[in-house]
Amino acid sequence: MKIAIGLVVLVVLLVGGVLALPFLIDLGKHQDQYKPIIEEALNRKVQLQEIRLTVWPRIGARVAGFSVLDDPAFSSSSFASLSSLDVGVKLMPLMTGKVEVEEITLHNPVITVIKNRNGVLNASTIGRKGVPVPEKPSRAPIPSTEGPLKLLALLAVDRVSIDGGKLTYRDLSAATPTEYVLQDLEVLLREVRLGQTPKLHVATLVQPFNLPVKLDGSFGPLKEAIDIDAINFQLGVGKTDFTITGNAAGNDAMVNISSPVVSTANLPVTLPLKKPVEIKNLQIAADIKGQEAKLSSLSFQLFEGQVKGQGKMIAGTELPPFKGAVTIQGLQLGPALNAVAETPISFTGTAGADLSLQGRGFAMPDLTKALEGTGHLAVKDGKIEGVNILQEVVSALKVAGISLGEAKATAFSTIETDLLIKQGVLNVQRLLMDSHDFQATGGGTIGFDQKLNLIVNLNLSQDVSQKLAAASPIVKVALKDGRLSLPLAITGTAQAPSYGVDMKGLTGKVQEQVKKKVEETVGGLLKGTTKPEDLKKEGEQLLKGLFGR
Repeated sequence: MKIAIGLVVLVVLLVGGVLALPFLIDLGKHQDQYKPIIEEALNRKVQLQEIRLTVWPRIGARVAGFSVLDDPAFSSSSFASLSSLDVGVKLMPLMTGKVEVEEITLHNPVITVIKNRNGVLNASTIGRKGVPVPEKPSRAPIPSTEGPLKLLALLAVDRVSIDGGKLTYRDLSAATPTEYVLQDLEVLLREVRLGQTPKLHVATLVQPFNLPVKLDGSFGPLKEAIDIDAINFQLGVGKTDFTITGNAAGNDAMVNISSPVVSTANLPVTLPLKKPVEIKNLQIAADIKGQEAKLSSLSFQLFEGQVKGQGKMIAGTELPPFKGAVTIQGLQLGPALNAVAETPISFTGTAGADLSLQGRGFAMPDLTKALEGTGHLAVKDGKIEGVNILQEVVSALKVAGISLGEAKATAFSTIETDLLIKQGVLNVQRLLMDSHDFQATGGGTIGFDQKLNLIVNLNLSQDVSQKLAAASPIVKVALKDGRLSLPLAITGTAQAPSYGVDMKGLTGKVQEQVKKKVEETVGGLLKGTTKPEDLKKEGEQLLKGLFGR
């Protein structure tokens, strides 16, 4: 009985001693030893209220009121702060004198990432020693290969988690400063140690879009350098899923992105579209070398057609320069144009195009100033819905009682043109339109503001020409080889186009016919082959041909 009572007393003393350890051992007095190590690794000043030993739920330490100050070039407040940081160590190695970190938990961290007016991120100087932030950099500094990830790998942590975090991104470089927030941030990182392949889970809600984002996958194995041999992630953005693979070495990376279906209705960006668009079988392969991002290949299906492209962009400036080439095959033009703009005039048909573009920036004002390029466009077997070009010609000629083709449509077999883009204007060159009732050639301009200025020469078929000639003496005189050719001007805007026939050109042809006839008659008088009484008769016939009476 005495032995049992002694054992109980011993256990109570041991438990009491263990529970008293946090109050007996002051870890705060060791701040001068570990704070400089952390500050040197982060290249940031660090503050903390207290640090104490914990024995439950595991042996370790708890840091309260921990914060990492921002780069003074950006702000005097905290770059990152958290209510508490728990570090748990393994018991068995500890009993043999070894410290192995089992888990690190960050409670309610608050992180603020700022891009200043020069386009430089405050996060870009973390871990960068002796690198001043330039006042007016042409490009943002390349992120350092040193930093928190390497520090975690060297610590050999089994589990790192974030509970209830918040990340704010504030962009001061834009004309209108913007702010995005990742709220309810949940992060779980496992097997963070050299030689291992960590597994990552991230979930958050992106504001102001109220968009859920989820990332799961792995990357590694971890090395002392930041090289990553394999990246495998599944990214969910709202209702859209992406697969991300690749690798990284220093500041260079190779990334592949694919998705079965991407709907613009589910993306957290505002696009200049009137209707949502579905992109199918998206495949992207990109190489990143420092500030240069090279799009090795891009392919997707859009409006039943296939789109392929490649390009290059240099990041780090307010208006990043880019250039690229795009090839389009089999695209259904009607649905594509309806998604971009709602106009009274629309095109249908199967379209193909080859485009080569370069510019700076991606906002419409920037593209209007800097976008340049050339290309070729072809549309097969379609219609211009909303206008009958032949009826517009009939109206311009003031010919009554003739109806040609569909009331509000113009069918065509081919439309082809070369394109030149410069300073917000689409130059239409060597335009060819082939229809059953006419051929059209010409060119002109279409502005990014949708203003139209096109001149096309219509060469009507013999059947249509004869119908017009039977109802109009002027048309009859203007015929050449049994066909009527006349210029058609298309002006106004895409929402309200207007059509006009160049009557000066038409009456000029009539004048040529009259002049030719007069010259023949006068020549006959001088040669004596034409008599005065014949002149009167030919004049009556000429006037009758012109005016029908």
